[in-house]
Amino acid sequence: MKSSLLTLILLTLSSITLANSNQLETYKQAATKLYQQLEEQNPVSLESHAKQLVDLSKDIVKSSLKALPQCEAYFSALLKAADTIATLPLDEIERGYHADGKLPALTDGTCYHTKDLLVHPATVQAMARIGINSKKDWESAEHEIEEVLEHLSLVGAVMANHK
Repeated sequence: MKSSLLTLILLTLSSITLANSNQLETYKQAATKLYQQLEEQNPVSLESHAKQLVDLSKDIVKSSLKALPQCEAYFSALLKAADTIATLPLDEIERGYHADGKLPALTDGTCYHTKDLLVHPATVQAMARIGINSKKDWESAEHEIEEVLEHLSLVGAVMANHK
């Protein structure tokens, strides 16, 4: 099921048009590699690979402001916290950034998908820092990247509609 979900998501992502396509394609490739690494339960450089995805997402968030100017306060707060999210305890990441407790009120739901391109890999980065030791932990980390790929397809669609 995971393989078919990933295939479906990757097929959807292939329809991303020229708007930000290089950034989104680079992100997709890095996310796919990270997902495969998690599937293989390979801890080698896991934290740095997740950080690479966080770094790529920062550029996407900045570029998204052209299509989503209504997200400026939301994205600014996210970018301000971007480099520290992975240093937080997992429950604080969940409350503060997955559930938006530390971010300004959302004025447009489309902002949420772009935000999650940063928050999900930051969560995996934090998990790698803490240590992924059980099968359940590996599956949870995998799920974070599955979700990020789903969000990426939605961000691609938004960007394509706001050339």
